[in-house]
Amino acid sequence: MNSLNTLYFPGTDIFSIRQYPIFLLFQKIHLIKPVEKDPADSDEESSDSFIKSGFCQVHTPCPLGENRKKFLYLVEDIRNRKDDYAAQLSSLILASKSGPTAGDDESERSIINSLFTPKDLQVKSSAVAKEEKLWQARLILAIGEILDQEEEEIARNISMLEDDQASLFKELHGDLDVNDEDSPFAELSQLESNMSAAHAGNIKKRFNGWKTLFLESDMQECELFLTTSQDAGDLLLETYEKTSNLSAPIIAHLELPGLIGWNSVEAFQSVETFSVNNSGLLRQIHENFAIFSQKEECAGQETTCNKAIEALTKEWNRQIEISFPAKQFGRLQVKCYLFPGLACSTLIGQTQPENALPKNGLLVVAD
Repeated sequence: MNSLNTLYFPGTDIFSIRQYPIFLLFQKIHLIKPVEKDPADSDEESSDSFIKSGFCQVHTPCPLGENRKKFLYLVEDIRNRKDDYAAQLSSLILASKSGPTAGDDESERSIINSLFTPKDLQVKSSAVAKEEKLWQARLILAIGEILDQEEEEIARNISMLEDDQASLFKELHGDLDVNDEDSPFAELSQLESNMSAAHAGNIKKRFNGWKTLFLESDMQECELFLTTSQDAGDLLLETYEKTSNLSAPIIAHLELPGLIGWNSVEAFQSVETFSVNNSGLLRQIHENFAIFSQKEECAGQETTCNKAIEALTKEWNRQIEISFPAKQFGRLQVKCYLFPGLACSTLIGQTQPENALPKNGLLVVAD
């Protein structure tokens, strides 16, 4: 399969049942992690089927090395001591030497602000400033993932409680023979209704933290950027519009099921089955994406490339409906944008070599 390098952003992990459907379309996704894994661990020991099978390729720019344990300890301290959250953030700032000593009267807001916008970076040496900026970026991303995972866990527990209550009421009213239609999407919708939407400002801070790590990574050759957050996608689209004074064209509008399994094992089995049955279609879609990334003009006109992706889109959506009926599994809308003449890495600050061939960036938003 002539597949492009696909980089997920601004998240640093794929842990949620709401994320697993993206593997139907992209079966090798690169992730930038804020901290390297324990050298003693192996992918085979992971409980996640996608990591075991190589669907996720993890990269950690500027590994922490001897500071790894210290970083993990501080993050775990934040996770466990929610009653002293502001103080924990304060200790993190002190540990990273990124701000003045925090007084007892500092509010959580002021501590977070000093974490995100330290005032003394510019007066320090460039090496120290760079180290601190990376440290802060790692913290923002690590804390963001903690909040995401905990919010989903809470929402799942609330949904289970609501189901138990509904079953109890039915039993009390004598509705013992009521057979509800098996609808995974209905259960997923119930879970999502109990989750709060991420604030756009938080997404921007996480995106900036992710960008800091990305610019220190070796991932500049990733032609396709993938996100499950429309807010994150909008940040990249706005950057393109400001840079080019043009709106990024949509080259494809695909669909994915909203749910393919309640854990990584179920989801992986769904991906494997679908991929085997539709290997030719997947190959053609990726080959056309590769063409879009290389051609100077392949959008906004009735080109052969456009007609090909249009036909493939229709067939893709038809196969998704066959394998995952919308009524039962729901839908994620997948919008594929093209950045003519500007690679995604260039848009967010990566300097391209003088002899580098111009490429078009591709952004895929599954939300």
